[in-house]
Amino acid sequence: MTIQDETRNTQTRFTKAGGVAGRRGIRVSVRTLLLGAGALTSLLTIGCATLAPTASAAPQAMNKAARSASPHGTASVAYAGSLQLVNDQTVGPAFVKATGDGYQGRGGGSFGIAQLIASKEITPNVFESIGTGPVRILEPKFTRWAIGFASSPLVIAYSPTSPFATRLRAIALGREPLKDLFALLGEKAFHLGRTNPQTDPQGQAFIFMLRLAKRVYHLKPGTANHILGGIQNPQQIFAEEDILSRLQSGQLDASSAFLPEAIQRHLPYIALPPSIDLGSVAYEKEYATETLRLDSGKVVKGAPLEVYITSLTGAPDAASGLAFVHFVLSEQGEQLYKSSGFALTPKVVFGDRQAIPATLLPLLGR
Repeated sequence: MTIQDETRNTQTRFTKAGGVAGRRGIRVSVRTLLLGAGALTSLLTIGCATLAPTASAAPQAMNKAARSASPHGTASVAYAGSLQLVNDQTVGPAFVKATGDGYQGRGGGSFGIAQLIASKEITPNVFESIGTGPVRILEPKFTRWAIGFASSPLVIAYSPTSPFATRLRAIALGREPLKDLFALLGEKAFHLGRTNPQTDPQGQAFIFMLRLAKRVYHLKPGTANHILGGIQNPQQIFAEEDILSRLQSGQLDASSAFLPEAIQRHLPYIALPPSIDLGSVAYEKEYATETLRLDSGKVVKGAPLEVYITSLTGAPDAASGLAFVHFVLSEQGEQLYKSSGFALTPKVVFGDRQAIPATLLPLLGR
């Protein structure tokens, strides 16, 4: 398969994906009471924030099972910043509706969030990360397992008001070769955004992508370093939960992004072929040939951008956290992720399978 074929397949695969967009929420807290007939007089305000209802109705069987097992606590979910919209505006409200439990979300770079949990600065009962690296930080004290269920390929999102928008659109549509993208990213007047590779898998993936592209497209030596301006170039690095807002406001010409983020925010983007987008398990060995040494001295290597979820021990409302994990891994939860642009993958277990709560095992299949 040629690179052009890969790119076309990638674009075709994701053009059909639906999206959910809305106002950015830095932090969302919801507590909803299930109402029975004749119980309207007991409806009291419990300090809740209103969330937009999901367009996907919960299957009746799922709702019945979830409600019967509901502990009516709060699922406190710490997640990679790229999961903010899907969690806070789609999955969280659907979980509240199905179970009667509350939902609270907090996003940030996966590694940074994991460090906050490890130092007990925050005490969520669920953690969702991109890749398994952040989960390893929490082993074995906070968790011994995680389950991957969806992939989130890297794309280049761009501003439609950018002075480079015409050229970027031509590349996105295949009218100009994808190889031209890397020359464009390196132009002096081009304002590029990416996330911090020290704390965020997306920031690491962007560097791996450039290095892989150098080999795939036979780019000039030093192209990746020229585009980056240094691994920790402060003119390019922004918080994951803020970077796309900067792009939408026109402060940046283009930015690294995960495909679902671009779809949910209705941002134009350039799809990358699976050989460099770090979104395909089929290229796992090729991704792993690229490594990056962090300031801490730790060396990380390229890996597929899989979404992993785990519940955390010793946290308040642990039962509600486990209920949220169950909901996400259920057919309804997976479809909500799919409708938001994620590609569902066969569930994969990281860590100790025997440590996984028994209630989740039926969701893993064989």
